[in-house]
Amino acid sequence: MCVGKSYQPALLNVTIQAHSSYCGLPLSAIEIPEGCALLGLLRQGKIIPISENPTVATEDIILAIALYPMLVPELKVVLKRSHPVYYSLHHCLLNTHQISPCCRAT
Repeated sequence: MCVGKSYQPALLNVTIQAHSSYCGLPLSAIEIPEGCALLGLLRQGKIIPISENPTVATEDIILAIALYPMLVPELKVVLKRSHPVYYSLHHCLLNTHQISPCCRAT
């Protein structure tokens, strides 16, 4: 135990969305900021501890802790990391038309 340090642990939970970067990965593969720790998952009302190294799935709730409240925003950003839902260089989502070949970068 460090003398002179006043810890103020903050618990955090983040629900995993379908486009999360962590879907299909083991919980231990998630890199989190220093001063934070993953505790496990909450899945369908059951707690799965980090020691079981569960695979992250959509709708899982990741349970984490930060030593100081000021680390919570950074931890949230990391745990909410996601893939773009849809991305294409040749299709515009604003309309149903393909981008003209003359407009494409070569």
